[in-house]
Amino acid sequence: MKNPRLVKPPDHPALIQELPQRLAELEAELRRHNARKTEDRPLQSIGTVSDGVIGPEKAILFAIGKKPYAAGHTDITYAQSNHARGVRHIRFYAAGKVVFDIEGDFEDQQLGSNFRFKNIDLYLPGLWEADFLKLTDGLRHHTAQRKIAFTKKRTAEQRRRK
Repeated sequence: MKNPRLVKPPDHPALIQELPQRLAELEAELRRHNARKTEDRPLQSIGTVSDGVIGPEKAILFAIGKKPYAAGHTDITYAQSNHARGVRHIRFYAAGKVVFDIEGDFEDQQLGSNFRFKNIDLYLPGLWEADFLKLTDGLRHHTAQRKIAFTKKRTAEQRRRK
């Protein structure tokens, strides 16, 4: 008897656009945004960043043009993990409503937190996606440029030492 052949499920539109990875990167950068010098901020296109609350959850509020957005995360730690490991939900809000919610494992380490995406809990396609993609494309471009500049500087320093 033959085993039935498994059919590959259709690709999720959010996965095709790498939205979970982009959301994790954006939320982490938003938390660091106000601590950076103005000229070092990669998110130049957003308005004022402030802490706030949407429903029962803390979030980081910002605006692109006149459109209000927010991002935030909540952690549920594993028992006896000393708050170092658990499940993290990262959410993106448009006009005060959750439009994208991902879930994954997190582990706090000495140099920061590691997040491993597991699944999408909520995805509501809409007009927010264009702003989100533009914002995260800018963030990724800035990060790539910083890496290139750092590599050039490190290479020049290594050549100077020889």
